[in-house]
Amino acid sequence: SFPNSGHIYFTLKDKDSSISAVIWRYTMQRLKLIPEEGMEVICSGKITTFSGQSRYQIIVDEIELAGQGALLKKLEERRKLFLEEGLFKPENKKKIPFLPDSIGVITSSSGAVINDILERVKDRFPMKIYLWSVSVQGDNASKEISNAIDGFNDKKILNRIKKPDLIIIARGGGSLEDLWAFNEEIVVRSVFNSAIPVISAIGHETDTTLIDFVSDLRVPTPTAAAEKAVPVLEDLITKIGELTLRLEHSFKNKIKTNHEKIEYLSRVLATQDDILVEKSQSLDFFLKDLDIYFNEILFKNKNKVNEITKSLLPPEILIRELDAKTKMLENRINTKVEKYFTEKDFVLKSISSLLNANSFERTLERGFTIIMDENNNPIKLSSKAEKKSKVKIKFFDGSRSAKLDV
Repeated sequence: SFPNSGHIYFTLKDKDSSISAVIWRYTMQRLKLIPEEGMEVICSGKITTFSGQSRYQIIVDEIELAGQGALLKKLEERRKLFLEEGLFKPENKKKIPFLPDSIGVITSSSGAVINDILERVKDRFPMKIYLWSVSVQGDNASKEISNAIDGFNDKKILNRIKKPDLIIIARGGGSLEDLWAFNEEIVVRSVFNSAIPVISAIGHETDTTLIDFVSDLRVPTPTAAAEKAVPVLEDLITKIGELTLRLEHSFKNKIKTNHEKIEYLSRVLATQDDILVEKSQSLDFFLKDLDIYFNEILFKNKNKVNEITKSLLPPEILIRELDAKTKMLENRINTKVEKYFTEKDFVLKSISSLLNANSFERTLERGFTIIMDENNNPIKLSSKAEKKSKVKIKFFDGSRSAKLDV
């Protein structure tokens, strides 16, 4: 049970007996393993009595998994969890680049693994390799490996080094316990989230870890990882040479074939003079036909022109008719223009009379005056007229100066 106090209470048992156990809250903070139902463990601590129930109990100071059976059970539970989440789906795997510009290797700097990879890459296709040294087993191994994967994908770090096109996570063989860091959830999720393709090369061919399922490619050994990461330079050079020779041979054959076709066609086809003579003859016949055709059209159209000419009036009559129509239209336009200006003149005089009746001068003529300041600006409000200030009074027949007494 896990009460709110933060302590953990459980029962340790084997096939013959059982004993109560407790892990205090302050002890839990430093333990590496949280107990689960059915887990096979080894506990270290001290025996005490619990007076509340008159029984013995063990105060646990250390707890660890016991035997491969417990590890395999935990491994299978994690595998099922990741499988349900879709971390192992083939469609999530990224393509391994054919020829990476650089490779990031995550492994121990002191082991033989890095030397095997360096030598194999050097033999096949020398290129830049970035080593991120980590612990490959032990308490801190999973955290260091996860940080290395995230680090190669981190933009801040990639500002200092060139981003690798491929990551290899490698380790030599070992027991299930030795390889356990590569089964930890933090490492599996870092591999899944990596934007850079990852090759997993953990242990020997028979060893299997969870990152083998989530990585983009799993290989049996670190040496095999180097072989999958880069092609053989000499093989590429040989292949390029073979393709170059095939291209040259194909090109020569194509030129030869085309040349033979041209020679054959030049023998079969007529010469330039033959073609010109034949076309010249065709042109002569065509011009003759064209001349006959135009003469026929000309004769027909000439008759039509004569007929139309007979039906037309003499030009003098047409001019007189058009002149009469023009004068009639001119009279109609003059009448309409005169009417328009008469109407507009009447409207203008009406508006002018209205404006004159309401003008400024007519108001003064009726006995009103305007009070202005010294700058001849009208004073509309008494609050705007300062005491003792000089003003001008505008009458209908002129202006007079005055001074306000209050």
